[in-house]
Amino acid sequence: MGKYDKLQQRNQQITSDIKREAGHFQEVANEYNRVAEIYKAPAIIFNDIDRDFRRAAKLDEIDVAFLFLATALQCVRQYIFANDKFRLSDKQGDELVDSALSLAPPDWKNILTQSVPYDAIKTGKHASNAGLSGTTHRYRTLGHDPILGWVFGTANIMTNSLTKTNLETYQVKDMKIIRHYPMGVSGMIERAVSYSVDDPKLLGVSVARQAIHFGSDYFTKQGLPIPIIATVDNDLAKKMLSEWHIDMYSVTRGVALATFINQLVYILHGLLYTGTSESERKLYEVKTRKILSYSNIMASSSNIIAVAVTQDVTKLDIGGLAVTLYRLISDYKFIKEVKLEFMEKQWYDIVLGDDYEFMKGKNI
Repeated sequence: MGKYDKLQQRNQQITSDIKREAGHFQEVANEYNRVAEIYKAPAIIFNDIDRDFRRAAKLDEIDVAFLFLATALQCVRQYIFANDKFRLSDKQGDELVDSALSLAPPDWKNILTQSVPYDAIKTGKHASNAGLSGTTHRYRTLGHDPILGWVFGTANIMTNSLTKTNLETYQVKDMKIIRHYPMGVSGMIERAVSYSVDDPKLLGVSVARQAIHFGSDYFTKQGLPIPIIATVDNDLAKKMLSEWHIDMYSVTRGVALATFINQLVYILHGLLYTGTSESERKLYEVKTRKILSYSNIMASSSNIIAVAVTQDVTKLDIGGLAVTLYRLISDYKFIKEVKLEFMEKQWYDIVLGDDYEFMKGKNI
């Protein structure tokens, strides 16, 4: 091969290299222009991504059917299990506890089934103005408070005393209120602590007795007051227990049944999932949570409207309202997280294309 041929071949190689490099530069320039265009109008792109998310998470006909089913179940629950329904009398409550303790050893049974002092309503000559009766003592004594009762009720059992919601404390003997406790509530608490240190078993038995008494009062018509309310507003606690039948039983029952229905709908709707990827599963769960949130809102709203129209507060579903509030918070948080993840992936897919997963793995 002559020098001319070699030179020509060399020139062709150089030309080819230049074209190839020029092509690379053009690709880089094109990519630069593409990204520059993207960053000129991010709001438009994000709006498009948001629209895609809403379209992907939109409820279809089957989802709407589940929505109305869930709402109907919640409304039926509110009607059947109204606050004043399915109650036991005080006597039936005591019999229920007695039957549960029928297998307990005799000595423990005698200790655990004795009357609690804060149930006393009879008074002696030195405490005739205690202000307690069979219909008021549930919301006027701290021993019946579902939270404070674990402290004050247990201490009252240990010291044969009774503490009212205003912290006024009395001595009790043979289920009769005889006088104010020496040094008041502080003296009673100090005595209870001393007894606990001297005889830890007494503390254990008193706690058990407190639990048993809660169990016997829980299902009765008077029920147990909502925690803390009696100490803040005694008149409100009176109305809630005596007139509206809104107590621990009605509230916790509402919470349990509403949660059960939500879980049932969650499982049934989940059985219809046909996707394969993790992102599809999360988008489907967004639909499920929308069904639960919307149905709870609709049921609670209808309950509030019904109570407002009929002026019958016994139908107010406090437990269901609590579950609705929880669902709104938890479902909103979940949907927001899924949406942010969806938008992030779509954005990086647009900007980085096929390099998204690689770049994500590099935390870029």
